[in-house]
Amino acid sequence: MSEFDAPVSELAKHLDYTLLKPDATLKEIRARCQEAAELGVYGVTVHSSRVVAASMVLDETPVKVTCVIGFPFGAMDSDVKRYETEAAADMGAQEFALVINPAMLKDGRPKVFFRELRDVVEAAEVCPVKAVFCQGLFSEQEAQDAVEMVREAGVRTIELLGGVRPEPLVPEEFLKLKKHCPEGMQFKVTGPFVRQSEVLGFLKAGVNWVGTPEARLVLENDELDEPEHTPFRS
Repeated sequence: MSEFDAPVSELAKHLDYTLLKPDATLKEIRARCQEAAELGVYGVTVHSSRVVAASMVLDETPVKVTCVIGFPFGAMDSDVKRYETEAAADMGAQEFALVINPAMLKDGRPKVFFRELRDVVEAAEVCPVKAVFCQGLFSEQEAQDAVEMVREAGVRTIELLGGVRPEPLVPEEFLKLKKHCPEGMQFKVTGPFVRQSEVLGFLKAGVNWVGTPEARLVLENDELDEPEHTPFRS
């Protein structure tokens, strides 16, 4: 998809309900997953400790359960990421969002960076893996190098994670990353988006899915006069 031209009634299929608030209770996770099924969104994204709860609610629904790996900055050891992937796969995760580590490229260790990608793809087995770039942590050259290794590792979706920096994530930042990506790559952006116009702006720029902590609000087009871009934690 190079441009979002579907009717707004189809918007839910392009939304990922991000359930990443660290203090969310099991009761809240289950309720939000039920809401995701009712809204007909593409999927939900949860921490590995919440995969079982999400999978139980969403079993026999088309809603995908994605597990974040290395969230939020990707700075943990590669073996930890591989183990988290293996454990989440055993618990029922259907897709994985791997937060890649910019420090490996800044340290001049591209082989280690690539090995981490391959290890997680292998641990995920047949499940899709998204490579998550944290907003503003990669230089343009580092992003270009990372995209090439992501492709070589067999990853077919790149995700840009906003909300980890004070400034809001905008379509122009996504387009800077996209220009380094090969044809056929799919894209997702995730952030504290609450306005339908924000989401549509990314979809029209060529994004396939948008992660939001407020899927119902986006679908109801409940626009805010002055949205706050607080650090992403929902």
